Amino acid sequence: MIRLWDHVGRALLLAFGLVLLTNAAAFAQHDGAITVPSANAIVSGTVTVEGFATHPTFRKWQLDLLLDGDADRATFLALGEKPIVAPSPLLTWDTTPYPNGEHLLRLRVVHSNLNYEEIFSPIVIMNGDAAPLAEKPERAEAETKPENPSQGTAEAAPVVFRTDAPPDGERWIEVIVSEQKLIAWQGDTPVFETIVSTGKPGFATIPGEFRIYVKYDKTRMRGPGYDTPDVPWTMYYYRGFAIHGAYWHNNFGTPVSHGCVNLRVPEAKALYDWASVGTRVVVRP
Repeated sequence: MIRLWDHVGRALLLAFGLVLLTNAAAFAQHDGAITVPSANAIVSGTVTVEGFATHPTFRKWQLDLLLDGDADRATFLALGEKPIVAPSPLLTWDTTPYPNGEHLLRLRVVHSNLNYEEIFSPIVIMNGDAAPLAEKPERAEAETKPENPSQGTAEAAPVVFRTDAPPDGERWIEVIVSEQKLIAWQGDTPVFETIVSTGKPGFATIPGEFRIYVKYDKTRMRGPGYDTPDVPWTMYYYRGFAIHGAYWHNNFGTPVSHGCVNLRVPEAKALYDWASVGTRVVVRP
């Protein structure tokens, strides 16, 4: 009888060990994971996002929010340049600036050869007086309609350039990195001014005097750790440095780019239409 239980015990231990090994192997198949909040969690206010990100040739990890699950509407949230081998806080995140609804958190783990793995976790943002999910389509439709149709919305307001500048004045663009500001000039008259996002630490926006050498209404930008399609209203002025619209974040006034000068998309279009190839660009520290 003792021998029988001994064999049974060994079999159970072996089976349990195989389960652990199988789970560990499945866990190791991925370079990272978002562990908190859990999939399909409803979040509001300030939340902590936790996870891990590691790889034998780890370069960095990046956390984004895909609005409505659309990769073309990705918004940058956080970045780390050290591997995280066990679930740990990645970001203390204020969800209130983001729209209520069903979105995706995306964790991208980048390898040294610039390959990467993407891990997705669905969440629901519900702040303030958000309607229940069942009512979401009706509410969303209502919110897109202004109370007075003749007034329109703030987002739809046109970007206006001054028209009283000397007509023979040189059109040129000034970027002041320390103030995160862009000014369009016509001669000595500022005709347009806005806040921008220039290069974050390690990705400086190089100061100097340049000229726009090519324009694209839409282009793909790739570099270490990023691959962004359909970058709108792009004007290259020095090597890979450009002034362009940014649809993936709303952190204007804060350095977040890889060295380019980011504008809100409507402003980028207005500047694109105003400037031409050869327009002078002065970037000040």
